[in-house]
Amino acid sequence: MQSRIGMIVPVASVSTDGMSTLQNLYLTKFTHQWHSNFATRPEKLFVGVDMNLTISLFVKSQLERRNIFTTTYYRWYYGADGNRSGLFERMNYLNPAIPKDHPNRFPKLGQDTELDILRKIYDTGMKLQSFYRPSGKKIYYHSGGRYWRKAIEKKLSSHYKECSIDSDAKDTALASLNSQLYYWYWISNSNCMDVVAREVDSFPVPRVRDGFPTLLRRLFNGYFANAEKRVREGERINTTEVNFDVKLSKPIIDEIDKVLAKHYGFSEEWLDFIPPKGEARRTGINYDIKYRMGKELEGEE
Repeated sequence: MQSRIGMIVPVASVSTDGMSTLQNLYLTKFTHQWHSNFATRPEKLFVGVDMNLTISLFVKSQLERRNIFTTTYYRWYYGADGNRSGLFERMNYLNPAIPKDHPNRFPKLGQDTELDILRKIYDTGMKLQSFYRPSGKKIYYHSGGRYWRKAIEKKLSSHYKECSIDSDAKDTALASLNSQLYYWYWISNSNCMDVVAREVDSFPVPRVRDGFPTLLRRLFNGYFANAEKRVREGERINTTEVNFDVKLSKPIIDEIDKVLAKHYGFSEEWLDFIPPKGEARRTGINYDIKYRMGKELEGEE
């Protein structure tokens, strides 16, 4: 005898610690489950619903074996006919055997290559939190944004969260948190809106001390050369924010990713991964590039 249920819920349902009670129910009550993950930019799954969504389908049966199937995080443009350009026809599910200490039991992964990369960074890296020191060097990662991740050496607003890093690991940490590899890791595990400590603390960084100072200097010079100050006024707070047009620094970020790939021991598979026909790149230096470099990115902080 089988029971079935389906839900359309926020993507946070499978992506945040705040939903751990619900996730434990998923893990203990159902034998088979499928989670499909959808962005709200550049197009929405449902008109008027401005929310990242997960469609979750469940089966409960007498079988003892449990299987969890997931997809990547899908973005898309509507076609000329107003349709979703074959979105559902090209969906792919993966039953990921993720590392035991991975913080998310429902990562948004849809290709074997993505799973291979996740395992590789766990094999060759140490979690960033292993380098935290109370008296270490301060770095600051930005806690929001959709398409790029950034970390700098200054706290420009309350949106930047502090980490105190061993001085020998500071440059590697900064480079990693600005990389497109980290962006992919964050997308695959988070609610795809907020950067919280879990996805920073758990990111495996390579055990290296060199290779990044010059690249970071060029990166930060590029950030500030293309920065724009924006004044925000409200009833409770008036503040001036510094907004970086990060996509203009992509060539330098590409170089950072190539150095990281070498230290992780990646083959060309990661840098040059070619997805199935019609799909956006899901890993590598051009991950989600047609969306991240598009007009909809204008004005992103």
